Amino acid sequence: MKVTPLLFSATLAALALPSGASASQAALRWFASQGYVGPEGTRIVACHGYGCSRRQVLTVDGAWLSRASAFLKAGRTSPEAERGALARVVSTYTTYLTTVIGGRPDIPGSPAQMSGVHGQMDCLDETANTTSLLLVLQERGLLTHHKVEQPESRGFFLDGRYPHFSAVIMEKTSGREWAVDPWRKAPGQRPEILPLVKWRQDS
Repeated sequence: MKVTPLLFSATLAALALPSGASASQAALRWFASQGYVGPEGTRIVACHGYGCSRRQVLTVDGAWLSRASAFLKAGRTSPEAERGALARVVSTYTTYLTTVIGGRPDIPGSPAQMSGVHGQMDCLDETANTTSLLLVLQERGLLTHHKVEQPESRGFFLDGRYPHFSAVIMEKTSGREWAVDPWRKAPGQRPEILPLVKWRQDS
């Protein structure tokens, strides 16, 4: 496993994240069930290569969190506004991952011929990376209207659909769940954020 620590550029001490103990336990259990590593403190283990066959350690710094915080604070007016802000945050994160991990920019939809290629991400990689980011934001108190849930899947071959995974958030007041799915999008593009019920119906 190739692991390269990275510091963005700012001092971490002032913005050290609280313990993962208060993060969404179901989401953290999902990481363990997949054999992946969930976020801890300022540390995220980003997945790539399909099925998290390649991993890269990222250390989130104050400058990036401040930028994400500004987006999310502007979206505190409503759950819909917060989801819009999250889409913007995730899009900047996918751009960052491409820059840090290197290699050819991730091709949307995980073409089979790119399996194992450095920097390429299938839906499991995208789900792990997005869920890690969402948990970091939640631990910083940056999510007002939503909380992070366990990732969900759809499709199982017998129903004619290829298995697919997505990160999930739940709207606190209504209990409505939303998929946060950048899999079909190129780095830097806004992810799909749509009701989980509708996401489950898609092919």
